[in-house]
Amino acid sequence: MSVAQRVGSLLEQAITVLLNRADRSDTVSIKAALREARETAPYLVASDEELTEAIVEAATAMGLCVAFDGRE
Repeated sequence: MSVAQRVGSLLEQAITVLLNRADRSDTVSIKAALREARETAPYLVASDEELTEAIVEAATAMGLCVAFDGRE
């Protein structure tokens, strides 16, 4: 079972919607994606690490580059 499935299909859909806004030439910021996910779903209990993995899985599947700036 992938991490995206463990964090929930609703969250996976929300991540996909957020990433669909990006151009294929854009780089996805983990820091910004985490912030948007937490703002969109403030009740979410998934850890930042689980969310990061789900974001990376979705972004790479969509052919987007990922900036691992979550610890900055």
